[in-house]
Amino acid sequence: MRDVVAVVAGNALEFYDFTVYAFFSVFIGRAFFPSFSPATQIIASVAVFGVGFVARPVGGVIIGAYADRRGRKAALTLTFGMMALGTAIIAFTPTYAHIGIFAPLLVVVGRLLQGLSAGGEAGPATSYLLETAAAGRRGLYTSWQLATQGIAALMGGLVGYTVSSLLSADALAAWGWRIPFMLGLLIAPLGIYIRRRLHETLDVTHAVTSNRELLRGIVDTHMTELVLACCVLIGPTITVYVVGHYMTTYGIRVLHLPTSTSMLVGFVTGGVGIVASLAAGVYFDRFPRSRLLIVPQFLSILAVVPMFTWVLHAGTGGVFLGMVGFLTLLRVLMSPFHLCVIPEIFPQAIRSTCVSICYSVPTTLFGGTAQLVVAWLATITPNPMAPAWYLLVANAISFGAVFALDRRRRARLAAGASA
Repeated sequence: MRDVVAVVAGNALEFYDFTVYAFFSVFIGRAFFPSFSPATQIIASVAVFGVGFVARPVGGVIIGAYADRRGRKAALTLTFGMMALGTAIIAFTPTYAHIGIFAPLLVVVGRLLQGLSAGGEAGPATSYLLETAAAGRRGLYTSWQLATQGIAALMGGLVGYTVSSLLSADALAAWGWRIPFMLGLLIAPLGIYIRRRLHETLDVTHAVTSNRELLRGIVDTHMTELVLACCVLIGPTITVYVVGHYMTTYGIRVLHLPTSTSMLVGFVTGGVGIVASLAAGVYFDRFPRSRLLIVPQFLSILAVVPMFTWVLHAGTGGVFLGMVGFLTLLRVLMSPFHLCVIPEIFPQAIRSTCVSICYSVPTTLFGGTAQLVVAWLATITPNPMAPAWYLLVANAISFGAVFALDRRRRARLAAGASA
């Protein structure tokens, strides 16, 4: 269990940082882009947030390949250190008023480091949990990847709610927004220490010896599965960053809810994520071939527009948080497919790289731009349903890919059973 904690600690730090950045994007925009209008400050802030996602595929490919050649342990230790450094830069960079243009440039550097580490974290971490789990426990072990995202969102929401409730608006804008990032750094020394003591799960006798061999193994035999897996994660990725992150700003700007109420988004997504991901993992371990695994993705398509319509009609904090919780539940219930089915498709020798690509490419193209897209939509159209239509299209694409990949998986299982 110590190894599981060591792996998921980095995942928790990553999503904690992303959560609090999203929650405090309004104040970060004021600190580093003071000459912009309030609406443009938000766009600039979420654009910097999105900059880190540009580095994700680079980190995914380089560090994922490193994990397939040298082992999961070395890669996981490297990513945690990079992640902590990026967080420290954001936490301690002076504002634009103090150092001018260097302030936003330093924040961009911090986000790029976080992006490189996050892109390189997903493949080795998921591969490690899958490979270290005993038979019949893979669903539970890998579900901790998503559970720790829930813990991170919960902690981010707790810190955000506490800070915004205790501090005045002026104090929050001046320095209070830095507190959550500083608190996140407290886990860094322990995380690096215990990751350096992980046992290795990669069978080095079957590991690839060069990047050329790795690339050939992906392109020649698993390219179709890789493309489908990337498409599977489009809908969930956009849902994470719109429902789990942008809804804080949506609640404040569109629904005119109190800041403290909107900060409860982290509590809701965190609580639902923790419970539902572990329950879904246990279900997968008991019924690994169940067709119910793909039903939540279909329900996401049916639910999103009615849920947003309900929220806009009611306009209350309770209904708003209920929508956030329900859409999060449907996304999280798909976690066994994302964390077990997809990694098991790829052989161990190329697994870390393939999983890194599956997570980093959709996250870069759609996760990093999700808040920017909906913020931009808010400036060109008065229609508050715009995020709902964006989510609808994204989840429809994912369902098509889930259905196709599930059919290929079942055909492979049937062929193996008859052999």
